[in-house]
Amino acid sequence: MLVKWHGHACFEIVLENGFTIALDPHDGVSLGLKPPAFKADLILVSHPHFDHNAVHVVKKNGSIVLESFIGEKRVDNVIVKGIQSYHDPSGGILRGRNTIYLVQSEG
Repeated sequence: MLVKWHGHACFEIVLENGFTIALDPHDGVSLGLKPPAFKADLILVSHPHFDHNAVHVVKKNGSIVLESFIGEKRVDNVIVKGIQSYHDPSGGILRGRNTIYLVQSEG
């Protein structure tokens, strides 16, 4: 498995079988960073803020996108659990809800 940080909150996870997961993709430009240069099979977005939901940058034909997903879902050989949290210490009053993802892979 490969885990690569692409700045801010964006991570790329490549599993042994080549399945690629993107976490919180950004567009780069709005943050003064290079845009992520990979395409993902599964895209996980923790909340709908511009610096976490630039899905178009890493999306390819057939990509599955889970944005602010709460619950459990199997995608290929990956199990994703979305757990609700808040983006601020005020119960979401200031910045809204956030999703924490637990990602498990078989094999």
